[in-house]
Amino acid sequence: MIKKFAEKVDCKIPDHLKPFIVVGIHGETNESVDVSFPIFPNGFPVLINVFGDSPKLHVANKTNFAPSNLNLAGQIYGTTPKMEVKGVFGQIGFLLHPLTPYYLFHIKGSSFLNRWISLEEISNIHFEKVLKELNTCTNALDRIPILLRMLSKLEMNKLPPIRWLDECLSTIYRSNGAVSVSSLVEKAEISTRHFGRVFKEIIGVPPKFFCKVVQLNSIFEVLNQSENESLLKLALDYGYYDQAHFIHDFKKLIGDSPERFLMSKDAYVKEYLGNKGF
Repeated sequence: MIKKFAEKVDCKIPDHLKPFIVVGIHGETNESVDVSFPIFPNGFPVLINVFGDSPKLHVANKTNFAPSNLNLAGQIYGTTPKMEVKGVFGQIGFLLHPLTPYYLFHIKGSSFLNRWISLEEISNIHFEKVLKELNTCTNALDRIPILLRMLSKLEMNKLPPIRWLDECLSTIYRSNGAVSVSSLVEKAEISTRHFGRVFKEIIGVPPKFFCKVVQLNSIFEVLNQSENESLLKLALDYGYYDQAHFIHDFKKLIGDSPERFLMSKDAYVKEYLGNKGF
């Protein structure tokens, strides 16, 4: 069993990359395993360097191996992908700001929804040297500086910011997701149709869904720090009107009730859900 799937990595992020990186994550097995576990939406694309045996990804009745040792994982929407690990497994990388794939990699979130794509597919930068450096590392944490250098090179050619979308995401994070789409549209001073189309195209998921994901992950962030917290109290503190609304959203995003999920064999995945970061 994998006890640590996405533990936070204590690493120094350069100032110029802080707008693009949320947090470093690391998961690793010390021995061969044979497990399968769900990957739930947390609102962040992920830069992933996998090492050891390649995992399989099960999405919507399709199964594929991870496309490369260096991948971008997109937003999750409308399905619950599963990762299958047979052998010795490791992964290290970063949760990225939702706009990072667009700004740094010049790729829209809608183009890699519910899937992983290799960096070789999407960038003009040749990653052979990066992969070679990563493969020489005997310690997983030694991979972090290599990935940071790679992102620094990409940052030099970043796309111009979409100001209203940046401000919209900042508002969502400040409110822990408890904000109406209509108020976001009003603040952006654009049409509702244009707002929804651009948000979904660039981020990858609809704005209302994204707000719910941030709201739920805000609750998990506190729960991961103190498991004695009452889920109902946290739900009310983070903008839910009552227990029924909270359970409804939880089941919609996670697929089960809060109590059953926290008692399940997949409960350790909640550490990945609690990385709100902002």
